[in-house]
Amino acid sequence: MSSPKNVQLLKEYIKTFIATEVVFPGIPPRQWGVAFSPSELNEVYTGLKFVIRKAHPLQDSAMIAAFEQIEASKSLDLHWFLYDYWREVVVIFEFYPNLGEHYPTSYHPRQPYQGWSWQQPA
Repeated sequence: MSSPKNVQLLKEYIKTFIATEVVFPGIPPRQWGVAFSPSELNEVYTGLKFVIRKAHPLQDSAMIAAFEQIEASKSLDLHWFLYDYWREVVVIFEFYPNLGEHYPTSYHPRQPYQGWSWQQPA
């Protein structure tokens, strides 16, 4: 995983292309004519994936199912997903105001349990 920058880029993307009101104070929209690069779009997607994990499984089930469709199809229909669900994403950010600070900066696979042995005594 990357850094909190992904979450900030997600906020910037929402502010630039979708939200017309102030939803993230202190985050300005991107300057006109400055496009998001493919690597930045991948970071936005990674940040969105992290935020979706915080969604309520019952209340946000439609959003979660739509995001799983995007993941399954391996397409980057990010814009249309955010167009449909940006308000729900903003609510998650409001519910978890320090979400960017708790973003995992590295991934460590779980190690198998090292203590007690499952082997039968001889």
